[in-house]
Amino acid sequence: MVEDNFLNQKFALAVLKMHGYKADVAENGLIGVEMYEKNEYDVVLMDIQMPIMDGLEATRQIRTREAERNWDRIKIIAVTAFAMPGDQEKFLEVGIDLYLAKPYRGPDLIALIEA
Repeated sequence: MVEDNFLNQKFALAVLKMHGYKADVAENGLIGVEMYEKNEYDVVLMDIQMPIMDGLEATRQIRTREAERNWDRIKIIAVTAFAMPGDQEKFLEVGIDLYLAKPYRGPDLIALIEA
């Protein structure tokens, strides 16, 4: 999970734990990309607006590394407060697979992870 807000981290971690998942947390996109390179993950939950590196740039970098290294494509789910018309399309263009607007319910997050 790449998320800079502590309360959002706690909520998502609680939801994930309740459903038998475990997660690592990166507080910005730069750390998220570094963690992605060093670990094997099934999915990335990506906030969009973060300090140092935002979720769009982090997604671009992950997709570039996948292509350069011939790695399998990881599912990236945008979990963000950005919910204006056109936002979802912008996310899909950079390589985000799915989108969940904040605030969200736990079952909605799990449904996207399991989709």
